[in-house]
Amino acid sequence: MEECVEKHNIAVCFEKIVGIEPPDGFGEPFIAAFSALYKGERDEILAAAYICSLFLSAIHAEFPTMRLRTFTNYVHENYTRFSFNCKMYDAIFAQMKVSDDFATVLLDSNAGLTLINCSKEDVFDALDFYTNR
Repeated sequence: MEECVEKHNIAVCFEKIVGIEPPDGFGEPFIAAFSALYKGERDEILAAAYICSLFLSAIHAEFPTMRLRTFTNYVHENYTRFSFNCKMYDAIFAQMKVSDDFATVLLDSNAGLTLINCSKEDVFDALDFYTNR
């Protein structure tokens, strides 16, 4: 994988790997929850949120899993990860301030925007993906 020019600018890395700049709203509601609970660097929060949202994009909108894996591996090799476990999932979900079934911006197979309904279970699956890598 080609090294991102600006290693600590997650938006540049996202664009190089995914093929587009992070769209407005992409990564929410994970960004809000992680920002409320974790006091780390902004790029670390965005990286975690993007991984979760790309995971949901792969599951629900046919986003290419190879790009998901490439982005996830790059983040894990180059950014500090904050940790949490499954006992914290309910607290994270509560910070999202969404219902148990909510619409969020995801990316489809061509990295186009799509609004998809996700559930609390989907969020927990995305958190599992992030923590188990």
